Amino acid sequence: MRFHPSYSSLNLALGLGAALLGLTAISSGAFAAPAQLYGKSVTVSWTENRMQTTDRSATPVSKTASAQLSVYVSDKGRAFSRVSMTVDRGRRGSASGQRDAVQGEGSARSVNFSGNSMTVTAPRGDAGALMVRVTFDSGFAGCSARVISGKSGGAGFTRVHSMVTGGTYDMYSIQASGESCSIQSGNVFGN
Repeated sequence: MRFHPSYSSLNLALGLGAALLGLTAISSGAFAAPAQLYGKSVTVSWTENRMQTTDRSATPVSKTASAQLSVYVSDKGRAFSRVSMTVDRGRRGSASGQRDAVQGEGSARSVNFSGNSMTVTAPRGDAGALMVRVTFDSGFAGCSARVISGKSGGAGFTRVHSMVTGGTYDMYSIQASGESCSIQSGNVFGN
């Protein structure tokens, strides 16, 4: 699978292609959360600069969105995740939406762990994918993150059903930047 080169300068061999193939795979022991993350939440925030159609324009326009991924690892090692987006709508202000997923309950979003890293992958529209790769420090007290959005080779765009507006849009490019990562004790979603 090839990806649009403007989506990221990160070496895509890190696993976006492989992640796409494993989106529906069931986690095995090799992908289990490390005990150091039990009862903790990991939050990654980033900005997306997009070229996309909108409900007011069939011609692609530049849009900016603020995104956040939150993952809570239960005391039994089960991953709960939420992706949130806030989109700038110009003079109409901003609008937000979110999608929740529980590992192993039919969601195509996948949360996998290996050593001191966590990789979250999810399909994005009919020809795209999102990958968030988190690297933890040696004590699992801090983290850094890298976000990649890609689309399959040959696809001019990916058709996405918006979690914000409920509309269907064509995304031609998505460039993520400004990634930040934090870890906190407890369930970020509340109980």
